[in-house]
Amino acid sequence: MPWSDEDYRRAFRDGHARNLHVAGLLLSWGVWVKCPVLRFASDHREIAEFTRSEQDLVTKAGVIEVKGQGRSFTGDPADFAYDSQIVDTVESWEGKRVRPVAYVFLSEPTKQCLVLPTKSRPHWRIETKFDRLKRRSIDFYVVPGTELRSMDDLRKFLVEQDTSADELRVKG
Repeated sequence: MPWSDEDYRRAFRDGHARNLHVAGLLLSWGVWVKCPVLRFASDHREIAEFTRSEQDLVTKAGVIEVKGQGRSFTGDPADFAYDSQIVDTVESWEGKRVRPVAYVFLSEPTKQCLVLPTKSRPHWRIETKFDRLKRRSIDFYVVPGTELRSMDDLRKFLVEQDTSADELRVKG
């Protein structure tokens, strides 16, 4: 059965809920964050445009991409029980107008998060995998699990960026 309009809408609603969850964490740290409103594309051409231009979360440090995960993990990268982590589809990453500074992976079962700074890009490799939702083989960027970082690492980075941006406004 092909990817349906309802599959697309459900995926976007679920993704937006994950974005709001992570935005709430960032706000609790005092980090400025914007979570764009949920919108749906009206046709396949518009879906492609959304893929190029969508931004899950916008911070002063840049865009953060949020990805839900069906597998369980804690928020401690040292406990990550898997050899690798899917980052994104090659098509999505390569087509982005603004590339994220980090990916946040949210475990659906545990609600814990792990982070991948995109400066790790030299360690990514391409693997072709079958996407069960879209029911086709897709090329994905995959990274060794050792590249994952904690939300505390992300917090420190974002707080530093927020402070730097505030200092620039005061001086300017």
